[in-house]
Amino acid sequence: MGKKNWACCRTAWKVVALAASLLSPSATWAGQPSAAYLGTLQHMIGFDSPAIAAAMGNADTFRNKTTETLKARPQQVAVVTPASPRLNAASQPNSVAVFQSVAFRVSSIPAARKWKAVFPSIASSDFARCKQASSCGAAGILQTSIEDTVSLGFYQKLNGINRAVNRLVRYEPDAQNYGSKDYWASPNEILARGKGDCEDYAILKMAALKQAGLPPQAMSIVVLRDVRRNLYHAVLSVMTSQGYFILDNLSDDVKLDRALPAYQPLFSVSLDRAWIHGIKTGGDKLASAVSPLLDVMPGEGALR
Repeated sequence: MGKKNWACCRTAWKVVALAASLLSPSATWAGQPSAAYLGTLQHMIGFDSPAIAAAMGNADTFRNKTTETLKARPQQVAVVTPASPRLNAASQPNSVAVFQSVAFRVSSIPAARKWKAVFPSIASSDFARCKQASSCGAAGILQTSIEDTVSLGFYQKLNGINRAVNRLVRYEPDAQNYGSKDYWASPNEILARGKGDCEDYAILKMAALKQAGLPPQAMSIVVLRDVRRNLYHAVLSVMTSQGYFILDNLSDDVKLDRALPAYQPLFSVSLDRAWIHGIKTGGDKLASAVSPLLDVMPGEGALR
């Protein structure tokens, strides 16, 4: 076996070992309990396929190009389950996921169940047809913002939707808004209340961009650790050939992920899929600390 092939296999098995430790409550790394660290190996949203075709034209062109590319190129991920972590024989971990992470797919983590419940409402959302009286005013404003982006280029479209949602929704943690920590609301619920936390902003932006013509498979909700502010956070990621564009409720300006070095991805969700993310530290080495999945509740304040 050549040196390159051996290095590739060694890296793949390290990813699997780290995934197994991450999914185990008693996992340790370097002799330390996983709960003692909020490290850079982290989880769920991110795309594991190569970058899709550039989308700088109108919405129809973007949708066609991205959909064709995603269909043409197979997903390349390591499939991991809590009971029996296994590497798919035909797959390898992807090393160019969002925030320059290594992403590998998991079949079951707590947030994936919440995502599975809310995604159908995103896929079927239509702000031009208001179904809930309490959300009609806000839905009309958002629909106007979507229509205003029709003639804009791709980056301007992202910025327009990002800014519109940031100004339409007032930030409030789930514990205060819904009386329950880490509640994933539907687009209609968010508009009806006019407030939400960071994943609510990301959910509403995904629904709006979907209606504006972007394919859902090009978008992910990424739950991450903001190491600068020492808290969990969530953003919307849009995958393109130029990189991953990040729509954040903390900024009206859409930025590429590489411009946000303080963001360390934990996990991501999109369509019917979920990923956990690891960070390369150089060569074939991965992050040396892990973070427990069950404790991640974006938008609920600073980490302890």
